[in-house]
Amino acid sequence: MTMTLAYTEHLSETWLLERTYHAHLRNGRELSVPDLTSAMKQISTFSVPLSTWQEISQEEAHAAYQEGIPILLYGEHSWEHLQGATRAWSPNRHMRAIIYGTDVEQPEAVAGTNIAVCYLDLQRGTFSNATWKTWFSSYDDKIFTHDSERSAITFLGPYIQYPCTTHYTTIAVDGHVDNYADHVEAVQHFKTLPPQEVNAGNDLQIIFPQLCYYHEVTCPGGTYRLEFFGPHMDEQGYKVNQAAVYS
Repeated sequence: MTMTLAYTEHLSETWLLERTYHAHLRNGRELSVPDLTSAMKQISTFSVPLSTWQEISQEEAHAAYQEGIPILLYGEHSWEHLQGATRAWSPNRHMRAIIYGTDVEQPEAVAGTNIAVCYLDLQRGTFSNATWKTWFSSYDDKIFTHDSERSAITFLGPYIQYPCTTHYTTIAVDGHVDNYADHVEAVQHFKTLPPQEVNAGNDLQIIFPQLCYYHEVTCPGGTYRLEFFGPHMDEQGYKVNQAAVYS
């Protein structure tokens, strides 16, 4: 954990567009931004359209969730290799030279902490990363009941929640765009779209259709598109009026 800046609406919008996640705790400190961001991006089927969170009580989280406000659950799982345990696979000296630039054997981590996150939203559903599914999924059906065993779980509510809609589209090779209400329907249509062979001089190129899931988030600075699956899913958010240029 680190000390934190005072959260503002401007910072929330900036962090949202740069695709980082921040969480302010009641003790005045902030969760590690790199660790939290990495954990949030491990949620493979969904991108959370909220950049800033703040710690709340279990009771506050339950009430907010029932009102349709998204909730984020955070937990940590510490691990260590037992003395004498089988050593994990590691590259040989030739592979080490390729990967690390030296054939000197790299020390193996003997302990660490995995970050678990679970996003709860009555409208969009529940999504979590692999660490949560491995170590905390048994709590899913009783997360809002009192249980001392869950003292390691931190409840977070949105600091600022901007209006957001989720969209699913397919883009054919001729540029035709179809919109769908859910990802299942979009995937089904995407599988029917054929690629196209194009002659480029002496080379033959194959152009493939595209499948795109994205959020449209309305912020004070405008309405932005945040792709969580598609050609720009690893890029910053961009204004909706730029979508035609980037698609």
